[in-house]
Amino acid sequence: MPYLSTDQTARDMDAIRAALGERETNFLGVSYGTYLGAAYAARFPHRTGRMVLDGVVGPWNWYDFDVIQSRALLRRRDTFFTWTAEHPARFGLGGGAPAVRHAYVRVREGLADRPVNGFGAAEFDRAVYRALGRTERWAGLADGLRTYLRDGSTEGLRPAADFDSPASRNYEAANRMIKCADGPASTPRKTVADIRHTRRLDPQPVLTGMEASTCAYWHHRPARRTPLGSPEAPPLLLVASAHDPVTPIEGARQLRRFLPGSRLVTLDNDYSHGVFASRGNACVDDTAAAYLVDGAVPTEDVRCLGPGLPAVP
Repeated sequence: MPYLSTDQTARDMDAIRAALGERETNFLGVSYGTYLGAAYAARFPHRTGRMVLDGVVGPWNWYDFDVIQSRALLRRRDTFFTWTAEHPARFGLGGGAPAVRHAYVRVREGLADRPVNGFGAAEFDRAVYRALGRTERWAGLADGLRTYLRDGSTEGLRPAADFDSPASRNYEAANRMIKCADGPASTPRKTVADIRHTRRLDPQPVLTGMEASTCAYWHHRPARRTPLGSPEAPPLLLVASAHDPVTPIEGARQLRRFLPGSRLVTLDNDYSHGVFASRGNACVDDTAAAYLVDGAVPTEDVRCLGPGLPAVP
């Protein structure tokens, strides 16, 4: 386990750089990749080249990040309820956010009481977690809720990818292991207190992303957190969606304090996780491409106009 940390992976990245005979490492990191890129810049600032960090994980310990994310997911789920309620004829889940929420709770409680072909409450929560992170999945989630309430089928709620496959389970195990190897763990007492507080905010939380809560029970507990960023690194480009629930934008603002001279590109009025080359926004894509290809660092932070809530298909 001590060799499966982010810091160890950053060392592996530098070994790849050396094997290729490159002077610097140029890097595009998305989501966890932003944490890895920031860790590389901390350990090898003079070998850090052009780095775009998109969907930035903040410079908190993993457990605190998980708690921040869980609260952001509650806010974004409320946005989903309101958006769905604005289209009652399309989704048939009610004409107000409370009605849509009631339908959502009925689905979850039904699956908790009687799973359908192995798809129960835990699988439902994972599907919701995945759907909330990208607005193009919202209509599918709403349709899946309606289909279950109408005929008891969970087909519309099951993601296209098989998240119960051995490969997926291996990924989740590695994810937890790396989080536990990256810094000190929370205590069981604090974890229970935080979950209770989250349930006071909303009795139906989305806790799927709280992987680091398990670290309290692992024997290997590092004494210090993985260092991120360095004043000796060159300016990096941070990219964030203004309302990303998976990696809230405050993480990018906080990380930039460890990367002097770096710029933040914000996609305003956007609600998805991951922006560059995935949202189809020319302002973001052109800024990031000019930096990666030509080394053009913006003279100041960049704000781009986002698409807003998704159109109803």
